[in-house]
Amino acid sequence: MLLVLSTLTLSPALSAQATSNAAAWTPAGPTACHFSAWTSSQKPVIRVYAAPSINADVLGGLPTTEGDDPDPDIDYYPVTFDVTEARDGWLRIKSASDAMTGNDESRPRPVYRGEGWIEAADAQVGIQSARGYARPDVGSERLLDLGSDWLTDRAELLGIVACQGDWLLLDYALDFSENWEPLAPKDRTRGRAWFRGVCASAETTCDMRSVDK
Repeated sequence: MLLVLSTLTLSPALSAQATSNAAAWTPAGPTACHFSAWTSSQKPVIRVYAAPSINADVLGGLPTTEGDDPDPDIDYYPVTFDVTEARDGWLRIKSASDAMTGNDESRPRPVYRGEGWIEAADAQVGIQSARGYARPDVGSERLLDLGSDWLTDRAELLGIVACQGDWLLLDYALDFSENWEPLAPKDRTRGRAWFRGVCASAETTCDMRSVDK
């Protein structure tokens, strides 16, 4: 009897990257955080709330690079801030700054600098690591491995879910294949995993020892 073997072809997003079908451990409650981040550019202004709810009072706002009437003569940069807690799709922040924006004839934009809450999707960080894990432990199952490519070079950060020490639990969607070709919407694999190598600079990479070696 003749057996015919068929070849399974993986999409560019899945090939040699997803190492497991396991789900990442997600803490049941709020987690304390100790890292800095910057504003996403999906909204003209990011609202800062008094509590982790869109029904809470709005304390102020953080301008973004998509704001109204950008001046072509001014270099606009994302606003930076410290993150102190993650809870149910929200981040508690403080000490926002727009110190990078401006030139000799302009000043940084006004920002809300106090404590408050923003939606988790409104914050961005750089991840200088290719590996995502099931738990905040390098001995746990590896859920994603992009080889020599860092996560935020090839993927969009969809949200910061939780923190533990130097680790962040992130939701992401791959934008580029391993050959750096833009992925079609149907091939944009989404995932959740724990990552290290957090970089708070939106303009360049951070000078740090590789966490993947």
